[in-house]
Amino acid sequence: MKHLLVICGASGVGKTTIQDYLVKNYGFKRVLTHTTRLPRKHEVDGRDYYFETRSSFFKNNYLEYVEYDHCLYGSSAEGLNRAWQTSDWAVIVLDTEGAAAYKQKVTADLKCWYIYVSSESTLAARLEERDTNAAARLASSEAQRDLHVPPKLKDFCNLIRNDEWQETKKIIAKLLSK
Repeated sequence: MKHLLVICGASGVGKTTIQDYLVKNYGFKRVLTHTTRLPRKHEVDGRDYYFETRSSFFKNNYLEYVEYDHCLYGSSAEGLNRAWQTSDWAVIVLDTEGAAAYKQKVTADLKCWYIYVSSESTLAARLEERDTNAAARLASSEAQRDLHVPPKLKDFCNLIRNDEWQETKKIIAKLLSK
């Protein structure tokens, strides 16, 4: 049986850190997503993202996609199937809209973790550490939407408060032992 874990929450709550931890310590395979933005210095096509042009982007079978800051981001059935070729357990980071789309479209064993921090000041501090545009990012409609679990995901997602990493790892171990 194929399994998929969707990790969602606001920017800066630690979704990618948790995803990387699951890949390294639990054998999950990361589902690579597609984007039309340019690669950053350290990023490699096929390792970090599938970097696309606007015309090549729509040649894939997307389970969900969004446009953010004039760039397209999406996850495809092809990317999910590539992850499942090497592991029965796959993990993907999505926004809450993407998580809701997956809930409707994916027929595999699907789990969802909504990650949050207990204060907006903690979130702002984390964003400022990695992004000079932290205030604008936090003020965006997408960020504001993802600060709370949407009603359509309330009964679907496990909630994980990620204020303290050692405690978060204990919660992860407990959830994965079920």
